[in-house]
Amino acid sequence: MLLYSLCQFSQIFRTTRSRFSLNELKVEHSVFINLPAREIFAFMSNLENLVDWSGVVISARKISSEEMLIGTIVRCTIRILGKWLEITFEIIECVPNHFLTFKSIAGIAPSFTSYRFDPVESGGTNVSVEEIIHFTGGFLGFAETVITSIIYRQLSHDLLTLKDILESTASNCGNTR
Repeated sequence: MLLYSLCQFSQIFRTTRSRFSLNELKVEHSVFINLPAREIFAFMSNLENLVDWSGVVISARKISSEEMLIGTIVRCTIRILGKWLEITFEIIECVPNHFLTFKSIAGIAPSFTSYRFDPVESGGTNVSVEEIIHFTGGFLGFAETVITSIIYRQLSHDLLTLKDILESTASNCGNTR
């Protein structure tokens, strides 16, 4: 269960974007990574690392002065469906080794992304992502069903890329878990 209420998130965007008829897109996915949660969290909590494992993120730069904690702001350039877009995220939940949640505060559509890190008794960690995007119909000129499929495939691919990077880095460093 997220510490930051999904209800609060929806209310934020309803009040700030109330003149639009919003549709909600919710996508969830998970992957098992054969590493402890603390190692995965350490890498993922630095949002500037998104460029290494997210296929849509072209650049990510921290624009706030604090460390990667609640309130940290990161500006990203993404490329999706042939369009280059700027999105600014703010970390709104950061429970080391358990949760990392951020929301968009500027960009094409209000969004909310939450990662959960669940240690597995036999070793390793299940990493789950839940992404909620509020958008008006015709997001980037495509129907909601098309966008849903694209985003689900992208999240799946991104988590598998993350898994490959982290597990190969660990094995190259002599960690044989």
